[in-house]
Amino acid sequence: MNTDGDLDRDFIAKFVRRGIVIAIAAAVVLLLLWLLKSALTPLAVAFVFAYFLDPLIDRFEARRIPRRVAILFLVAVSGVAAVVVTVFVVPKLLQEIANLATKLPGYLNGAITAINPWFESQFGIAIPTSIREGLESFKSSGASVPLESLHRLIKQTVHGVTGTLGSAIALLVIPVITYYALLEFDNIKAWLLDLVPVGYREAVESKSSMIDELVSGFIRGQLIVAMLLGALYAVGFSLIGIDMAIGIGLIAGMLGIIPYVGSAVALALAAGLCVLQYGVGLQLLLVVGWYAIVQTLEGLFLTPRIVGQSVGIHPVAVIVGLLIGGDLLGFLGLIVAVPATAIIQVFVVELLETYRNSTLYSGPTQPPG
Repeated sequence: MNTDGDLDRDFIAKFVRRGIVIAIAAAVVLLLLWLLKSALTPLAVAFVFAYFLDPLIDRFEARRIPRRVAILFLVAVSGVAAVVVTVFVVPKLLQEIANLATKLPGYLNGAITAINPWFESQFGIAIPTSIREGLESFKSSGASVPLESLHRLIKQTVHGVTGTLGSAIALLVIPVITYYALLEFDNIKAWLLDLVPVGYREAVESKSSMIDELVSGFIRGQLIVAMLLGALYAVGFSLIGIDMAIGIGLIAGMLGIIPYVGSAVALALAAGLCVLQYGVGLQLLLVVGWYAIVQTLEGLFLTPRIVGQSVGIHPVAVIVGLLIGGDLLGFLGLIVAVPATAIIQVFVVELLETYRNSTLYSGPTQPPG
């Protein structure tokens, strides 16, 4: 008869063995992803699109529309949307960037002139009254800054981005892979499940459903909310008269996949540019007011109706996953970070539940002696 101590040792030994197997498997997968990250990037992007669009295709099929027709329709709609963005949004964004580049020196000079008397009276230091004067003062002060290192860093960053895009064979491969992935999406899932040993198939299917619920609730829901928030910020800040309003909306939309981050960045950028343009006054109050309105819409209507009441993934876990994934695998790491975080969360929750149900956690069933 097994004692409580034997059960505890069996529990620990079992999880040590599983931990070793999982660690080795994760290391092999990470190594393969790192070696093939350039080639796998367009494939990963295509499967993200397929995963995002598959529920819509299933709804079309439920209405007796052939899957191939539904896919072609969505591809056509996506193409039209891309053309509209290219024709109307991109030129406006480029114009905003050019205008800001022209106006920014004047904004900065005005800000320096406004705060210079206060700064000098408080600290006894005179701020240069113009950018040119500041540069000349910096050069003549003998202060050394590793400008060459900064230049090399910028070149390496640009080279890394262009190299990743080049390895994706422009963007022509992604729509083709997305089409075939959508066409065979259900068959691919069934094929992968069929590879699992029969004894583990039910458990794997259960865990896959939990992971899919987490990822779909986060990616599909949060991405739609992020796009809507980005559009609202762009329209509102444009009406207020903030420079780079479309750019701010675009940044907020891209960062909106991480809860709270996109909106916080939008407020910081809009408020900063507003102060440079108009100072502290009515426009700044309008910026903060519009931000409050958008946040209220998100909290009361957008997130409850689109994301729903799903548990989702904790924002801190998403941020940590994105940081680690981006550092290890670059753009590919950013793509796989959220699914990987969901997988880890599911197994950590199961591990904690198993631990709490074990005698190691609850203690011996009978008093010793």
